[in-house]
Amino acid sequence: MTLDEILALQPGPVMDAKVAKDVMGWTYGHPCPEDMGCIHWADRDGMIKDHRPPAYSTEAALAWEVEKEMVRRNLRVAYTQALQLVIRSRKEYATMFDYVHASPADRCKAALLVVTLGAERFEGMARAG
Repeated sequence: MTLDEILALQPGPVMDAKVAKDVMGWTYGHPCPEDMGCIHWADRDGMIKDHRPPAYSTEAALAWEVEKEMVRRNLRVAYTQALQLVIRSRKEYATMFDYVHASPADRCKAALLVVTLGAERFEGMARAG
């Protein structure tokens, strides 16, 4: 995905699936444990979860899990810079308040930007000032 495609994503199942797969390391296509013909998501440890990914883009507690994953991967600096880009992409005057209170969708977009486009792109923004 491109920068513009990620920024255009709307909160909901499509964004949640991209975050589950690309950021959180989940996989899709696991048969239901009860063999009922359904397909489930599994987390990175292979634990079967649900037929839908978690609502990362709409629930703050789940967006926090995305942020913790960025820290676990040592991508905090790149993630923070990407979050600033997401907030500023709306052409609003942004303050620290806007960054601290970013929506779950904005946090998911920032994480997707880092894992899709590469941390180096955003870490360079921090060095450039």
